[in-house]
Amino acid sequence: MPAKSNVIRLSWHEADSFITAVYSQKAVNGYTHNFYKYPGRFSPEFARAAIDVFSRPGEVVVDPFVGGGTSLVESRVAGRIGVGSDRSALANFVARTKTRVLTKQDITQIGDWFSTITEHLTLGQGVRSVRSTDNPYTRNLHCAKTWAIRQSIELAIARISRLELPRQQAFARCVVLRTAQWALDGRRHIPSAGRFREKLIEHADHMLAGAEEFRRAAMAADQLAPSKGLRRSVCVNRDASGLADYLATFGSRGRPRLLLTSPPYPGVHMLYHRWQVRGGRETPAPFWIANAADGAGASYYAMHSRSPGGMDNYYSGMEATYRSLSKACSRSTLVIQLIAFSDPSEQLPRYLHVMERCGFEEVRLSQHLDTHDGRLWREVPGRKWHANVKGRLHSAQEVVLLHRPA
Repeated sequence: MPAKSNVIRLSWHEADSFITAVYSQKAVNGYTHNFYKYPGRFSPEFARAAIDVFSRPGEVVVDPFVGGGTSLVESRVAGRIGVGSDRSALANFVARTKTRVLTKQDITQIGDWFSTITEHLTLGQGVRSVRSTDNPYTRNLHCAKTWAIRQSIELAIARISRLELPRQQAFARCVVLRTAQWALDGRRHIPSAGRFREKLIEHADHMLAGAEEFRRAAMAADQLAPSKGLRRSVCVNRDASGLADYLATFGSRGRPRLLLTSPPYPGVHMLYHRWQVRGGRETPAPFWIANAADGAGASYYAMHSRSPGGMDNYYSGMEATYRSLSKACSRSTLVIQLIAFSDPSEQLPRYLHVMERCGFEEVRLSQHLDTHDGRLWREVPGRKWHANVKGRLHSAQEVVLLHRPA
């Protein structure tokens, strides 16, 4: 039984709201959350409950492994200051696009652009600047099954410059990215170019509606609390261990009330930077579509945890991250992590030891100490079919870890 000082006491309503959200298996929806299916994302419901229960309007919420930006979106509409970082330029692009508040004029102009785009996606129109098979970002997209989708993407990207503003162009790229992911990633049967065009317009309409919903919610949330001179949503493309230096530039205003994140899972295979096409072949096409640089391999994004020998590098990286972040935290900061392990019996104790070495102590919810270890465990929602085929592995369960500065 943890000491009383290591227990967080919540009201019945707060505890019920948070625990229910942890166990929820609802599909991801609302606002801009469906702009892109980033691997390993946690549910908006979980992020929303954590933010509502453990922070207040105007306070800073930090996510050092921001991924697809779920925590930043929910922070924005809840009137918090959201700050995130990720070493992946693709994640940075997605998170920034999802948290950028478009104007009504932006939404109208983007809608007008998409209303005529399909007439310019006729196959056979060459786009020489990106058509070369030497382009590493289109690897494994030059076969008979994928060439039509690849050329449709090329034609769409070639016209994005016709949009007036960079934020409009980024949104259009994200629509193409979302549609290309639907058409290529993990598909047994690649759709036709005609079906791709139909889906492109369908995604554009849905994402524009989400952008309008997000715009209204963000504008309303801005009235809840002042921004203290900080941007409402910030996402930087850097290693998590460097985020503390960025926060330090704002002094006490940058101190997080809540550090909410889902770090890379040790020993768990997850493709953060590739799509799988043609029977499992990997393509870096998402970076090409997002106009982002992919300068590193899989181990880079998983912190080298995919091999037994790389596990030491993983824990060294996590220690560097949280030792750095501890300098940015105040005594009232709460750290909430959603994480899975390929071997919990060995990896969880080691992970907790890293947190302890970095100056954090684990805390529990007083309302949920009757579980087998006093922690909240849940089944990973929305697993892909090829993951379910492997059965109920340890990595099919995630655990919620709560820490605060010792």
